[in-house]
Amino acid sequence: MTTKRVKLGDQMWKVNSADAASVADTIAAAMSEEKVVRLSLLSGDDTPATVIFNGKVALLATIDEGAVPRPTEISGNANADAAKVDPPTKK
Repeated sequence: MTTKRVKLGDQMWKVNSADAASVADTIAAAMSEEKVVRLSLLSGDDTPATVIFNGKVALLATIDEGAVPRPTEISGNANADAAKVDPPTKK
């Protein structure tokens, strides 16, 4: 079974890839119609869960399509450039 990641607020869930488009449509409709919906998702260990999603108060929902890099990851090494900066000198 292949899955995609679903981020609702600060919570991460998974959804079967075959159901991802339907879940995305349900989330989008809930947000545009400002209503509460039930989503059939999977927890991190693939345990089925019913998630109650309030589209009226949600600011953001993300379905990770498996692109590289993923939306929740930062490309590159942020510390690499910071290491190149000369330290301040004392006067």
